[in-house]
Amino acid sequence: MDTLDRTRRLLPLAALAGAAALAPRPAHACDPDAMDAHLTAVCDGALAPARAALEAALPLATPEERLAMQRALTIANMTCTTGDPVAGARIAAVLARIAGRIEGHAGLRATDLDALA
Repeated sequence: MDTLDRTRRLLPLAALAGAAALAPRPAHACDPDAMDAHLTAVCDGALAPARAALEAALPLATPEERLAMQRALTIANMTCTTGDPVAGARIAAVLARIAGRIEGHAGLRATDLDALA
């Protein structure tokens, strides 16, 4: 058997081996519990600054505003528990706006401006 015959026999096998190497392989399943934990961490990270802003605004809030803040924070925490970071980020923005609005109604004091320097 000469080299040309050997090459002709091995060429289809080499092509088949190359095609098999390039074929997509089935993906391994992700751990759903680990994915949920990561999404919850992402959501908590988005809510942390909003929580801090709400805590700072709480002493300045009216009783109605406090109730609204507590209700919104409860909804935000439930959203993070379900692992929906998009909804959590949306709620975080709303919470920060509520805190800013409450602080804006209270006005700036001279001590607040001193803290900025």
